[in-house]
Amino acid sequence: MRTVTDAGSLRVGHEERERLVHVLMQQYAEGRLTASELDDLSGRARQARTYSDLDRLVADLPVPPPSTAARLTATTANLARLGTDPEHRQTMTGGMSSYVRRGVWTVPAYLNLNAGMATVKLDFQQAVCPHEVVDISVSGGVGAVVLVVPQGWGVNTDQIGKGIGSVSNKVDTIPEPGQPLLVVHGSSVAGAVRVRYPNRQDRYLMRRNIKRLKAGSSSTSRVETAMGPAQGGSTTTTPQDAPKGRVSERRS
Repeated sequence: MRTVTDAGSLRVGHEERERLVHVLMQQYAEGRLTASELDDLSGRARQARTYSDLDRLVADLPVPPPSTAARLTATTANLARLGTDPEHRQTMTGGMSSYVRRGVWTVPAYLNLNAGMATVKLDFQQAVCPHEVVDISVSGGVGAVVLVVPQGWGVNTDQIGKGIGSVSNKVDTIPEPGQPLLVVHGSSVAGAVRVRYPNRQDRYLMRRNIKRLKAGSSSTSRVETAMGPAQGGSTTTTPQDAPKGRVSERRS
């Protein structure tokens, strides 16, 4: 499969060739090409097979290479595929500061969670999950990956390697009819992977978000870090979700 970086090797069609001929005519009209150069370059453009062939024809002209459009198209296509297959997992990384996703959000079919030295916490209470099965790859690092799921959802953690870390699953492994199953695999490394139902703090934050939505808040999904929530206020990772050995964030 071709990537964005080798867009120059993609084949071009009549539309791309004629588009470049039009650009060459503009450059001729502005005095950058002679009539003989225009004739030569136009003929070569109409014989081009790849974007690289077209790029070479305008290398000394102040115009963007034709392959730029192909790269943008490929990038847009990759973004559209984000989370739809194993090669395009949606990645959420904690790094040095915690990542928290809660509120109303759509769950992709494929996720990659990397805690790093902090916490990656996904709260599924208000999440919209259009998939029967969600594939989640995790790496606890020296932090913690925390999944908070509603009653009725199922989470299978049998494929997680513990390393020197820990794995805790306090929810049912088989979902109720019509509810999704989260299949979690990877490794806790030296950190922790925790799966649980909502606690009192989680339920409070959900009710608060519902009130905000009813009040006309424009934000339906919140991403927060240990430096502070995306929309202001205090951080809301609960103490039990914080990595061991690190100071937990304040409760809202």
